This record gives sequence, structure tokens and C-alpha cells, in this order.
Amino acid sequence: MNVTQIEETVKKLASDVFSRAVDKDQFIYELMAAYGHRKTTVSRIKSGERNLAKVAGEVRAKRHIYFKHSDSNKVFSDIDDMKKEPSVTREKIRFIIATDFNQFVAIDTRTNDTLDIEFGELGKHFDFFLPWAGMEKAVYQSDNPADVKAAEKMAKLFDLIKADNFNEENKNDTAALHSLNVFLTRLLFCFFAEDTGIFTDNQFSAELESHTKMDGSDVDSYLNRLFEVLNTSKENRHDLPDYLSKFEYVNGGLFADDIASPKFSTKSRRMLIECGSELDWSGINPDIFGSMIQAVVHPDQRGGMGMHYTSVINIMKVIEPLFLDDLYAELENIAENIDPKLKPSRLRKLHDRIANIKIFDPACGSGNFLIIAFKELRKLEMEVIKLRQELVKDGQQDDFFDEISLDSSFSRIRLSQFYGIELDDFAHEVAILSLWLAEHQMNVEFKAEFGDCEPTLPLQSSGNIFAGNALRLNWLSVCPNNGEEIYIIGNPPYIGARKQSPEQKEDMKHAFFNESCFNIGSLDYIAGWFLKGANYIFGPQKLAFVSTSSICQGEQVSFMWNGILRKNVDIILAVPAFKWTNNAKKQAGVYCVIVGLGSKNNNSNKKILLESYWNSVTHINPYLTSTDITAVSPRSKPLSNLPKMGIGNKPVDGGGFLFTNDEKNNFLKIEPEAEPYFKKWFGAQEFNSGVSRWCLSLQQVSDEEISRLPEVAKVVEKVKAFRLKSTSKPTIKLADTPKRFHVENFPSTNFLIIPKVSSSVKDYLPVGLLKKEDLASDLLNVVSSEDLFFMGLLSSKIHLIWTTAVSGKFGNGIRYSSKICYNTFPVPEVTEKQKDQVRSAALNILLEREAYSDMSISKLYSDSMPASLREAHETLDRKVEQLYSTKLLNSEEEKLNLLFSLYKKMIGNENA
Repeated sequence: MNVTQIEETVKKLASDVFSRAVDKDQFIYELMAAYGHRKTTVSRIKSGERNLAKVAGEVRAKRHIYFKHSDSNKVFSDIDDMKKEPSVTREKIRFIIATDFNQFVAIDTRTNDTLDIEFGELGKHFDFFLPWAGMEKAVYQSDNPADVKAAEKMAKLFDLIKADNFNEENKNDTAALHSLNVFLTRLLFCFFAEDTGIFTDNQFSAELESHTKMDGSDVDSYLNRLFEVLNTSKENRHDLPDYLSKFEYVNGGLFADDIASPKFSTKSRRMLIECGSELDWSGINPDIFGSMIQAVVHPDQRGGMGMHYTSVINIMKVIEPLFLDDLYAELENIAENIDPKLKPSRLRKLHDRIANIKIFDPACGSGNFLIIAFKELRKLEMEVIKLRQELVKDGQQDDFFDEISLDSSFSRIRLSQFYGIELDDFAHEVAILSLWLAEHQMNVEFKAEFGDCEPTLPLQSSGNIFAGNALRLNWLSVCPNNGEEIYIIGNPPYIGARKQSPEQKEDMKHAFFNESCFNIGSLDYIAGWFLKGANYIFGPQKLAFVSTSSICQGEQVSFMWNGILRKNVDIILAVPAFKWTNNAKKQAGVYCVIVGLGSKNNNSNKKILLESYWNSVTHINPYLTSTDITAVSPRSKPLSNLPKMGIGNKPVDGGGFLFTNDEKNNFLKIEPEAEPYFKKWFGAQEFNSGVSRWCLSLQQVSDEEISRLPEVAKVVEKVKAFRLKSTSKPTIKLADTPKRFHVENFPSTNFLIIPKVSSSVKDYLPVGLLKKEDLASDLLNVVSSEDLFFMGLLSSKIHLIWTTAVSGKFGNGIRYSSKICYNTFPVPEVTEKQKDQVRSAALNILLEREAYSDMSISKLYSDSMPASLREAHETLDRKVEQLYSTKLLNSEEEKLNLLFSLYKKMIGNENA
């Protein structure tokens, strides 16, 4: 069922209950049916076969619903009692509902969202129950507060240690910084070990506090000795004091190297002890280790390596839609819909499946994605085993656990299923350690649920984590692909084409060797990972990477995706742009997307996140919408019947020709005869803010005239001197004609302008109409026409939707490029009458702006846009939309699909 059908059905149901066309006792069954519950499932609940509630007026169906027909005015007390029922958790009830058919209250136990409405408003809130229709709301677990606190504490500790050990002379000593990072890893292990049963409780922190001086002067020697002990087997420890000999033997490479601990002070010693004693590391995710490192890695190195460590929230945005949701759906299907006799064998197949899945992160950093994927698969496995236990209790026996005991620490998921590539040697070591710690955490959880589990010491190598360059390595040599179920995940470094180092450019040449359809000089660095991933996939394998949103915007789309999608892959998964967050001390201030690839032959069902709900679609294009189109390529001239767009003037004058109001007035006091040569100057800032600037425009002024205006002559000489000092040959050459601009654009009529960069676009893209005597800077795009039809087109919501889809981005704003936004904009054939209607609507917008002349453009087009201006824009939008369709266009998605279809048709006609 689609959303519109569900909405109408629920509205009618609420109305029918009021009119008594539907009996109140039948309401809950009709509500479930409205969302597409199977008739057999609803019938079994209705008959009592699957209704676990034994009280009249209540319905309780495992994994589905707990419903109560409340007495008048008892709705809230009932819902409070219901949510406390142990059966809600035990039976994994999704929705709890209580209603007296006046008040309606519901709880979504998965998202913890609540609904408290009058019964008659149920139709307006139909989306609350959309998970019943398979449209699951995207809800991701938030960052653990303990993780954030630990990251902050460790960052403070390392600030203190660096202050104690580094000065201006050695602050960039890479060997010393590397030693400091190794020391960090050792501390992380010790903190973790003393809170998770590897060491005894608080053993590391307590012994450190008891056996070191308060001034911190002997902390380094104590730690050096302790780390040596942790690398010494029990039988080789001779004449050690009791407090040291009691520590477990760890080894595993972590304490093998002889690296001196840093010096400590009173403050840093106290902070070190606080990090261990005041934090409970048993609940802290090992994925924060990368964020810890990020807090201390030198910023230049971090930026160059593309290290943007990923939070649990963002990792779940990748692994849930890529594979985890489908695995849980299979488990749910077995529990709910499979014949009881077949359930054991189906459970065994599911267990076999997850025990053979491979997870591969070819840019694994310190292992965040691998850690979370490992832990989530282990949690799923525990659910499989628990369901098997339920079947055993119900007398449904099979040989599922013939070889194993249900109270053992058995898990079939092994770290050997997890593969990674990491260039940085230290992050590679952290990934290995972090995976082992994650395994220990999950063994402890397994123990709590099923039986005993002891720490596995000494540490063993964990996972298949390779140190190397992912763009130069053969991925098949790292993670062999023999047709298995493999999921390639991660957050590869995203570095723009112009910001790549020489070494990274060589990496790209290596990755794109023999790939003639790509212009690698224009590709973002992450394109190499998408290409190698596309070449790796041939069957059930799937890929999903986090990337900056730039790969789905502007010219990068055609540069990258036209070639990638020529491989045997489709985009099968998409999360449109979202603001990047993680739990590091310093976060990367970027917008990201998630893009998944799969084989064309294996993935007919594709998923895209729209307004917090996953939607099934048949096609996803590189702009992460559902229209069947590949990429919009930049053009040098308009596709439609539009006038040419160019850029404004670029003086290259060192500011010599430009004046503020005060500067102009002071200049004219000295040289009043220069007044005719001043013209209003508009850049993006002047247009948006309304602040006036002026330009001394001398292109048409003779040398003789300038010679009799000494102040003007001084300006010309100043500009000439500025250009001669340049290291750029074209700029030096420009000194020969100091009155001229580097780029000149002087339209013969009034003209339209659009800023190249709009830092924050709300509902409309403001378009300006300047007078022919005004000058536009090169920060503005210029259309040499005063026809208000074109102003109306460019000011419309239709044009903004197109621009937002295909343009490059600037934060949450837009980079407006003539080649990609304007020249590609599809406009249908229109009559003169239609043009006049658009012109009239555009004129009304100008008149409204004039009525609010005391407000700047940026203020007018902010959240406080005047109602009359908004109404004028809405009128324009209707007139422009009528150029494209005779029927009402309801959603932005519908409008964009129409635009893409028209673009595709016009390109086809052009190439015919």
C-alpha cells in the first residue's frame, strides 16, 4: 500500500468509528489491516489464537501491538500501566495503544516516540504507524554519553601530557608524537581491562595511585615497568612485588615495543587517575579510540589523511539499510510467518548465513565500522539463539544445537570474517586492538545471557587488517571474493581534485589505470574507492560508503558517476545530504551523503531515505532521487531558449577602483569632476545586504581627461603598480592597460543577476534586476536581459528545486554555476500569453521588494519574509509550474522528476 492509500483509509476508519459504521471492538483489527497486515495474521489475532491478552477489551500480539479499550478518562493511567508490563519487553511489542475513542495515546517502543491526540485527529497522524506498512522511520542510536565524556577526558589528559613533554622545538617531532599515540593505546587498554574483568576491578588506577608520587615525577618509570610486566609471561616473572605480579600477561604486540612513557606533572597524574577511576569503561565503545587519536593528531596531518572518524549514529546509517535491517526482517519473518515445523531449519539457515558474511572496510582507520558491524552481528546472533530457545521450550526440537550447549559461550561469528585496509600504521594497530576489545565486550554480553565467558589472554591477532594503500592494493588479495555475501563499508578519505597531494594524484592514476572514460584530474579522491568497489562487485556483494555530498552535486556528478554506472552496478541505497557529527573533540564541519552500490542483476529493490522514512524505489540516480536519469553534464550554452549567462566584472586592481560611500564622498570633495565616472558596484554582499559600494569606471575615459584629474590619475597608477608586482604573467600584462578590468561585462540594457554563492537558501533563490549603468562583480552571474519572464523563471521554486539538485553546495547554501545550473535548466516551449503571466507575477515580486525597501534582500528572504512577498512568490510559482504541467504538482520530488524527465527528453532531441 502507498502512503496516500493508508492516509485515506485511516481517516475513513476514524470517521466510521464516530458514525458507528465500524464497531469499536473491531477498530484495532481494522487499523492493523489499514497498514497492510496480512489477513491471516489479523484473523488469528482476532480469533484469539495469537491474542495473548486474556482480558476483554485488550489485544496483545507478540512483536506487534498491545491495545486497550480504556474506560472514559482512564487512558493515561492505562498507558502508564501498560508500558510497565514485563510482557512488552519479553514479547517485543512494537506499539502500545490506549483509547477511550475520545483520547488516543500510543507509544512506539522502538523509537520511544509518543502520540497524544484526540481520536478524530488520527488521520492527521497516520504516519506514526507506518512501520506496520514496512516504511520504517530511520532512528539511530545516539552517541553513548559515556563515550563523549571519555573522549573529552582523554583529550584533556593529552593536552596536559603534551604541555609537559612538547615545546616549540619538538612539537612536530613525528617519532615523539607516534610514541605518544602508542602510549595512548596502552592506556586505553588498561582502562578498559580494569572495568571489564580482564584485570581485577580498578586494578590499574588503584595501583598507579598507590605506588606513584603526587607530583607525578615517577609516573613514567612506574608505567615503563608495568608495561614490561604486561609483556612478560607469568612463568618468567621473578622477584616482582606482589602488586605487579598480580597483573595478567597481555602480550599480543601491544606492549612488545620498548617505548618510553612521557613525563607527568601533578595535574596530569591526577587527570590520568581520574580517567581510570571516574569513568566506567565497560560501557564505552571501542569505536571512540579513533576520536581519541583525532583529538591529538596534528591538524595538518589529520586533514591530509582525510581522517574524519565516524560516530555510531552514522555507522548505523550505513549498516542498517545495507544488510542489518534485512537480516532482522528475515528473523522477524521466521518468528511470525513460517510454519512452526519449518522454523528450526530456517533459523539454522539464517545462523549459517550470518556466520559466513564478510565485512570489508578498505579505509578502516581505527576500525569504527568493523567494530560496530561485528557487535551488531553478534547481537543479531544472540536473538537467533534466544528464538531457538523459545522453540525448544515450546517442544519444537531439531538438531540445531546438537554440537553445542545452550549455556556455553559459543558464537559462530569470528573476527576472521572482518577485513580492513589502513594506510596509517598506528591506526592499523588501533583497529586490531579495538576489534579484540569489541569481541571481549560481546563475550561478556553473551555470558550474561547464555553462560560463562573468560577473557582470552594473551591477546591474539584479530581480524584481517592489512597495512597498506587501498588504491594501490588488489582488494581481492585482502578480502577474497568467491561469490560470497560480502559488504564493503566505510568512510574513505574525501579530498577534492585540487587539494590532492602529488602522492594522492599518483594513487588515483594507479586506481584508474586503463579506465579511459574518466578524467581523473577532475575527480575527488573518494572516487577511487567507488571505482574499485564497483569492479569488486559481481554477485551478492554490496557496498555503502559515507562521503561528502560533493560527489552528488555539481560537475562532480558527471565526472564520476557516468563512468562508475557503466560498470555492472546500480545505486541501491541513498541517504541524501546530512550534517556530519561525531564524538571527537574537533568535528569535521561538512555535509555528507551515504551511497550504496550493488550488482545490476541482484538488486531490484532499492532504498532511499526521504523525510526520515526509508522508501522502496526502482531507481536511484547520482543526485540521490528516484528519477531514471544518470548525470547532468555541464554545458557551455543553454539547453533551453534562454539568453546567455556570464560572470560579472573582475577588476584585478588590489581594490584601487572600489570605494565605500564615505571614501567616494571624500574623493569627490578633492576631485568633484570625477563624479560622472563613479558607478554603483554590486557583488554578492552588496546585493544581499544593501550596503552601497562604488567603482571608478574609466574604460571609456581618455588619457587626456585623466591627466587633468590628478586624483584619478593616482588611482590608475596605483592599480598599475599593483599589477606589476604580481607573479602572474596575465596580471603583469594587464598593467599595460591599467584602466581596463581583467574581465569586463557591460550589458547594454538593464540586466539580471544571481550570486555565485548563496550561503543560506531558504525557500527562494533571490534574483536581482540591475540598471544598465550599474556594475556587477565577478561574484555575480549576469544575464544580459531585462525581460521579466526570465527573472520569473529564475526566481521560481521550480528553478530552485533544479538548482538544489544539480548544483554544488556551500554549507547549506548553493554554488550557482552557469554551466551546471543555468545552461542545463530545462524549459518547455511556451506561448507569449504564458510569458506575460510570468512577467506580471515577477513584476509583483519587484513591487513587493520595493514596498519593503528598508529591508535588505537577505532579510527579505530569511525566516522573516513578509507575508505579501511570500504570496507574490507563490503566485509566480503557480504560473511557472503551469508551463510544465496542466495538473497540480504536489511534492518537490514530483517536480524534480518532471524536470529530469524533460531534461532527458531535450537532450535526446538535441542528440537525435
